[in-house]
Amino acid sequence: MRKEDVQSKLDIIPENLEKIEILRAKSFEEFTSDFRNIDSALHRFQTSIQALVDIGGYIIAWLGLRTPGTSGEVIDILVEHSLLKTEQRDRYVSMIQFRNRIVHFYNDIDLKILYRILQEELIDIRELYRTLIQIIEEHPE
Repeated sequence: MRKEDVQSKLDIIPENLEKIEILRAKSFEEFTSDFRNIDSALHRFQTSIQALVDIGGYIIAWLGLRTPGTSGEVIDILVEHSLLKTEQRDRYVSMIQFRNRIVHFYNDIDLKILYRILQEELIDIRELYRTLIQIIEEHPE
């Protein structure tokens, strides 16, 4: 597996997390008082989570595993093949569901939930990012 094949996707995540950290430092009132903060957070979450799904899909294709029908199935397939831990599954699927909410229900995002995710759940993105890199490095060509 060649890390270079997904390097552009990998590069998006640390860049997004760096910018999300700036937003994370704001109080709820400060964060919600400027639509640019909200728009930026939503965009950064959406593109980070989508990049993770894309990288997971690349790993699945490279290893010749069954084709996922949904983004959530990417996680399920990686868990089925012990590439991700079972106890991580629900957190990662919830993360993907949040991305779907941003994409499909963009006009109905609860700002309190967005802020809570901003404050408490970046660890899931970081953790999945590191795990996917590790999988790629452990499965050379």
